[in-house]
Amino acid sequence: MSEYVRIPGSARRYKNVDTGEEISRREYIKRTVKFTPEHKAYQRVKEGKAKPGVTFRKYEQAQRNKAIKKAEKGQIDFGFEGVDHELESRQMPTKRDYKVSQLAGSYYCRNNKTGRVTISNGFSTAIDSDKKPVFNSIEFLILREQAANHALAKFEEDYNWKVIGVYEEVWIDW
Repeated sequence: MSEYVRIPGSARRYKNVDTGEEISRREYIKRTVKFTPEHKAYQRVKEGKAKPGVTFRKYEQAQRNKAIKKAEKGQIDFGFEGVDHELESRQMPTKRDYKVSQLAGSYYCRNNKTGRVTISNGFSTAIDSDKKPVFNSIEFLILREQAANHALAKFEEDYNWKVIGVYEEVWIDW
């Protein structure tokens, strides 16, 4: 295992004690923590430890672009089957108790004629918060279909678009 030492008087550069190789701070973080500083910032926002900033937005956009490019090449299977888990809930800023919930989703959509892939957002109808369906139940799939159809409706009169997968889904509590 390599050991790194910070080079005094340098602009955040590190030296590998074993080989003498000089690396940048970013490369040092990638080698020791096993992911990039941008990913680290992204995780801090997802964990609620930080507010979203420029790095978070750029990292998310880069991830979307990578997924879209893979989809255009046909390298991703966008099946609607997923892992069995609970969806994240986001509360709207109201001063009363939350009575209703709504499924909000971002969906990968492909144009059948051009092959172009994009992400579109959609929402389901509102339901009683106490009756949120279990993930992948029939009731949940109905709400997902509503949200996906709403996402497709944003393309207005272009009927060549088709939902090919789920990018993200969350519950919005009102």
